[in-house]
Amino acid sequence: MKFKKTIASFLIIAAVIIYSLSAIRPADSDIFSIGIDLAKPVSIVWPCEITFVGDDGRKGLRIAPKIGRGWRGEAGGSADYKFYVPEDGRFTIWANCLWFDVCANAVFVQIDDIDKAILGNDPIYNKWHWVRGFDIDLKKGTHSLKLSNHSDHISLLEVRLTSSTATTPEGDATVFSNIFYEGFDGCDQGNFASWEIINGQWNVNAENPQVCLEDNILTGISDDSAMIVYPDDSWQDYYLNLSAKLIQSDSQAKMEICFGLTDAENYFLLRLIPEAGNGSIVRKSKSLENILTEFKFVWKDEKFNDIVLKCQADRIAVIINDSEPIELSIANPVVGGIGLKLIGHVKAGFDNIHIRKIN
Repeated sequence: MKFKKTIASFLIIAAVIIYSLSAIRPADSDIFSIGIDLAKPVSIVWPCEITFVGDDGRKGLRIAPKIGRGWRGEAGGSADYKFYVPEDGRFTIWANCLWFDVCANAVFVQIDDIDKAILGNDPIYNKWHWVRGFDIDLKKGTHSLKLSNHSDHISLLEVRLTSSTATTPEGDATVFSNIFYEGFDGCDQGNFASWEIINGQWNVNAENPQVCLEDNILTGISDDSAMIVYPDDSWQDYYLNLSAKLIQSDSQAKMEICFGLTDAENYFLLRLIPEAGNGSIVRKSKSLENILTEFKFVWKDEKFNDIVLKCQADRIAVIINDSEPIELSIANPVVGGIGLKLIGHVKAGFDNIHIRKIN
């Protein structure tokens, strides 16, 4: 009997590995993807369940409504999978998912023994779509994937790992945020915990406490300086869109949008002095600053202002509130993450930070 159980366990794992291998889709280059069919877990614990979830009658992973909020530790449940990586590399994780509202739009993901992370908290509801998760370095061989309860009332069909950060999932489904999105929404304040606070006060809150959590914003408070960063050394050729407004400030207060950030001392920055309408693009390297260009702009008081940065291999463009682009040629491409910085006595709000790949 023990021998039969051992053989059965081996066959289950072997079948999963064979499935993962068949899901690798080589292209003309070395880029490939690994698909994990969520209807085929190695093990599963309620309230995770396998049932019909797809529009075409496909089976997938589901957590029913009103079962419990995993993000508050009020519900367990998980589904475990195995997948095979044919060669060492860096991979981006995606999920084909269906969210139902602002408090039902995420799942916990854990690969091997790394800390679990949130996948989701994006604002697409009642529509199947692909959402981008985190990047991870994986060695050749068999790995484990665990999906666990973050939000109830969610459905997922497939998880896919791509070997290029510039590659999006195949097919005609909607792809949301092909590099990064943060709206600080969801019942757990979005992915705020993934940001690194350098100094100052930063927190997520609703401007009007009586309004739904989907209206959360990131608030920064500086007595002298405040900085928060989201580093990533692989981002390049992207649009950075965000909304920003001053809540309280003195006349010389500065707001800085950092990009191409490799660490808290090396980056490009868009420096704005809203009261004076003076702006500049600066290259910062440790204690040295090189002003690349200066310009004038119009700032809307007590309202969110739309800021767009277009970062290409040889050019930077800035658009503030649909103004004419301020363009600048550069010698080296912009590569790296983002950050927000306040200088002086100032309180400011930020929202809807979206980074999209330039096609």
